[in-house]
Amino acid sequence: MNYTAKGPGDLKKEVLDQEQCLSCGLCVGMCPYFKAIRDRAVMIHSCGLKEGRCYRVCPRTGVDAREMDKTVFGGERNDQALGFSRGVYFARALNPEISRAGQYGGVVTALTAFALDQGIISGAVLAGGNPASPETALAKTAAGVVSCAGSKYTAVPTLSSLNRAARDGMENLGVVGRPCQITAVRKGQQADLENPGAVPFAGSAGLLVGLFCFWSLNPEFYGYLREKSGNNELVKVDIPIEGVTLTTTVGTATRPVDEIRPYIREACLSCIDCTSEWADLSVGSTEFDPAWNTLVVRSGAGQSLVSEAVEKGVIEIKPYPEERLPILRQAALNKKMRVLEGPEGPGPGYITVGDYMGEIRKQWEVLQK
Repeated sequence: MNYTAKGPGDLKKEVLDQEQCLSCGLCVGMCPYFKAIRDRAVMIHSCGLKEGRCYRVCPRTGVDAREMDKTVFGGERNDQALGFSRGVYFARALNPEISRAGQYGGVVTALTAFALDQGIISGAVLAGGNPASPETALAKTAAGVVSCAGSKYTAVPTLSSLNRAARDGMENLGVVGRPCQITAVRKGQQADLENPGAVPFAGSAGLLVGLFCFWSLNPEFYGYLREKSGNNELVKVDIPIEGVTLTTTVGTATRPVDEIRPYIREACLSCIDCTSEWADLSVGSTEFDPAWNTLVVRSGAGQSLVSEAVEKGVIEIKPYPEERLPILRQAALNKKMRVLEGPEGPGPGYITVGDYMGEIRKQWEVLQK
């Protein structure tokens, strides 16, 4: 990719003005001219720089999938559905407190807290608060991680914390994020490899835990939550296939999933990465057993953490059911094909080269038989 002639003005014109911002938050912590307002990055003052790190790391200014595969994993993928994988498992936390607080099996919370306890990371960039009022968070203790447990479903700009933590001298920071956020951090690391010192925060990001994400919801969703919860304190939100489940201090109610479709962010509809393909570990639901998570182990660092966590009784894993794996791959490929075959094609944030595009279609067609 050639970013040498692009800067803040181009970012505003190509991304912000086109409603393509995914609210990863990275530019907010990088430049004083960017602020986050209700889950959206805005440029509060024009910047005269012709070139800029903000454009280089934005997940919507393009990423060469083949080159990123080589940068992160040292080779090219064979599986166009899930990307690089050292193993796919069902996994769950063994600590009852984490199981209760976390989403499904609580694996993201358990592994992140464990990585902090073991000194593998010095802090964790997370989405805190509650689903109706989420906020960026930087947890420095396992208890801090547990306090942030549970999915938020909106585009919390958590990466704004990453640069601030790096400026404070923190290193080996863990990041839990959506696919676009993982891409943004990897783009920063890629830029720093090409030009050391180009993106200072890149060296401070360590373990990347990616979330499965088919779309996120815009800030108007908060009003929906307040209305449907009857202004009772909201404890947890879940959006399984059967509907939107709202758990408050007075009970649980399920609403039709069609009620929230108007809140899906437009930019998410042109994203084809739903499993955080460049993370060290990727975690999502099983869409089968709510007591377990799907866990995709991608990198050596991810494998090492999982192995140690299993050995010390932090999580347990079991083989992903053979009959369920085609369903998982189908879901990922369906998302990609909806974008590729859509009226506008893939959005600006994901560029496939060579035979990657053809391989996506070929692997999708095999699963249709």
